[in-house]
Amino acid sequence: MNIPASPQFDRSRIPSGFSIRVVVFDCDGVLLDSKAANVRFYDHILTRFGRASVRPDQVEYLHMHSAQESLRFLLEDTPLFDEAWSYCQDMDFRQFNAYLRTEPGLISFLQALKPFYHIALATNRTVSTQEVLAHFELDPYFDCVVTAADVTFPKPHPESMERIFHAFSAHAKEILYIGDSPVDEALARSTEVMFVAYKNPSLQAHLHINHFHQLYPLLLGDQKDQ
Repeated sequence: MNIPASPQFDRSRIPSGFSIRVVVFDCDGVLLDSKAANVRFYDHILTRFGRASVRPDQVEYLHMHSAQESLRFLLEDTPLFDEAWSYCQDMDFRQFNAYLRTEPGLISFLQALKPFYHIALATNRTVSTQEVLAHFELDPYFDCVVTAADVTFPKPHPESMERIFHAFSAHAKEILYIGDSPVDEALARSTEVMFVAYKNPSLQAHLHINHFHQLYPLLLGDQKDQ
């Protein structure tokens, strides 16, 4: 792939040998600004089972991990966990959609990518994933969606990415993964895909971005974000 010169990128940091044909997104924090919705979701469950609300020091863990892992974390794997997890299975997650926002420039970026790349999602969301994608009309853009409900081991275990490899008969140097958390960093490192850190300069990544338009020079040549 020819990568045009751009002041936004240090070309020396783009790994040699990569020829991207699959772009993979994390969901929470990348597709969606979802921290407020996540806190309201877990507060709802904790209140239902007589527990105190989410503390500020717990928010980052909940943002990165699956619902099952997060409930174990909040309830400390007490017998209450099974009851709370069962309660989640029949929940109407639409009540939390009002607190979700798509990230700036996401839709135009997906529209620009679609003719040229396979697009996939690797998320630690579970049963709410398809409903959220449909609510924001994002589902038509994704050729493959892998959630924590689809795997035996959620991220950062490599199973999610391995499923994407298989779906597109792709190898690591054909994958670009956009994530925002240490869980995503660990997944990218273990599977040796190209990692783009979104709005998190503390992560070790091939590239750091704060807006999707910064990836246009890399993935779409001289096309401009509209």
